[in-house]
Amino acid sequence: MLLSEQVRMVSEEEVLVSDVGPYYITSGFWTDVKTQNITLTATKILYVEWTGYCNGLNTGDTRLLLNDVPIIATGTIDPVTTVTRQIYLVLSAGTYTFKFQCCARNRGGQIQVKDIKFATLNFPDKQRNNWDTGNISVPYNTEYTMIQQNFTTPQTRKLAVGSIKKYVAIITLYTYHHTGSPTVYYTNRCKNIGESNESGFYNWRIYINNVQKNWTEKADDYGEYYGEDCQDSGAYGRCVVPLDPNTQYELKITAYNYCGSQGTGRAVAEGLICPWFLADVDYEPVSLDFPQGSTLYVTVEPLHDNTATKYVRVGKQRFKSFGDSTDYYSSLSGTGILNFSYTFETVEIVNSILNVKGLGGCVSIIGVDVR
Repeated sequence: MLLSEQVRMVSEEEVLVSDVGPYYITSGFWTDVKTQNITLTATKILYVEWTGYCNGLNTGDTRLLLNDVPIIATGTIDPVTTVTRQIYLVLSAGTYTFKFQCCARNRGGQIQVKDIKFATLNFPDKQRNNWDTGNISVPYNTEYTMIQQNFTTPQTRKLAVGSIKKYVAIITLYTYHHTGSPTVYYTNRCKNIGESNESGFYNWRIYINNVQKNWTEKADDYGEYYGEDCQDSGAYGRCVVPLDPNTQYELKITAYNYCGSQGTGRAVAEGLICPWFLADVDYEPVSLDFPQGSTLYVTVEPLHDNTATKYVRVGKQRFKSFGDSTDYYSSLSGTGILNFSYTFETVEIVNSILNVKGLGGCVSIIGVDVR
């Protein structure tokens, strides 16, 4: 008997906006260049993507605001450079106002927002968490805890193949700081484990249960004053980490002010928690629990990225690894849609682990042919 669940609800996916633009400024601090209202009739995952582009000598930055709260920035865009950002938001029914903003140095050329896309999609077992510090004064040469909040992951759920074992948390950080001086040259940097604080910057770090995590993706910002002000722009950090179900965790975001004087900082963190969004590390979406001799089926697909390799594997890295061929009884990897299957004949289900990974992709179908 084949029992499966299509966790990617393809019938609910819809492109709401596809706008090539461009919308731009040539100089100035944060300026609205495009406003988009989105109405949802039910709780959905809203996907937003855009590209920031500098077509001249300017450097600048672009960012996205949700109901006037900045939630994600490109970080600094250098001359003749493009930066594409995307974010997934779990939103309930209602109308939401999104604003795209640009800031630019007065050096010639444009800072643009273009290739804007809004779409809806849906998965079960999803949760949103979000935090905004507002403006906080941080003394010079001091590390300050900007966010220190507890959150609890959703409960596990029983599927035909077993129960949810790990959720994937995607935490996107917008950072800002202002010294009050018109001659700020460098502003924000997101720091990984072991990286030292840099003079001239706010140095941002992320911790889960007081253990520092690396940023999966990050981009700095900086500003200079040349008649028009593009300082205090906004940096970008994203941390993707697997977490246990029904467990309380503490998120902590710190900023070390190494900018030479007291400053004002702000951190806005947007979190999506779902077991079906793939991480960039191996994790177990479910604990396998079905009769011996059955066949497991897993389909993984691209979401916003099909360049990264996706993996589905049964087994585990051994205490001494000689590569995937000796760590895993069966594996499948590649781009596009991957359909994995494995029949548990001699390999015991109770001693088996299903690992998946591939940032930018998802598990779309998971099932078992019970024998």
